[in-house]
Amino acid sequence: MDRYKGKKVSILGDSISTFSGYIPETHRARYPQDNLIADVNDTWWMKTLETMGASLCVNDSWAGSTISNHREENERDFGPDAAMASYTRIRNLGANGKPDVIFFFGGTNDAGKMVEKGSIDNDFRPDTTAYKWESFADAYREALSRLRECYPDAEIIAMTPSFSNGYYDNGRLSEFADLIIEICRREHIKCVDLRESGITFEMLPDGLHPNAEGMNCIYKAVINCMEK
Repeated sequence: MDRYKGKKVSILGDSISTFSGYIPETHRARYPQDNLIADVNDTWWMKTLETMGASLCVNDSWAGSTISNHREENERDFGPDAAMASYTRIRNLGANGKPDVIFFFGGTNDAGKMVEKGSIDNDFRPDTTAYKWESFADAYREALSRLRECYPDAEIIAMTPSFSNGYYDNGRLSEFADLIIEICRREHIKCVDLRESGITFEMLPDGLHPNAEGMNCIYKAVINCMEK
């Protein structure tokens, strides 16, 4: 972890990476919550930053948000500026200076909200004018392209959905996780498979969001991936 000391880290994520006071005021937070975690030091990302010896640049996490978008206008957690693939959110990752490392943790809500999964199109070409996508696969690849465009020197570390306890369909979550892993393999992006993190149903008090023990599993999985 010595090579990360003093580095700036930004996070692009959904509810699992939120904590009120550490995300933009316009974004909805899940944490803190009494039956989950009440201390920011128990979040997977704060524990990771401490181990890295790095500082937080921007945490652009938004509860309920998806990577993809099918709307013409913004409405609550959705829309052309709320999607993780949007330039709005991606450019905000550098609001406090260019990040050296970016954690990209999304896809859970895309699977849960029945976004079309799609498949990897070998003819895919990034489109800087796009704000809507036909499939999750296209939106994910667009997000990676824009992250690289805006932060060419940053190390990107992707993270897959894990599973839920009755909140979302685990079959779909796993399919989306497989797709993310394959896209990252093709794009030469490090990817943390959180299905292998050790999280259990007991660590998801509301069926989806990890408690402190679950957050610790995510943290360990991230560090293990970074050390390889």
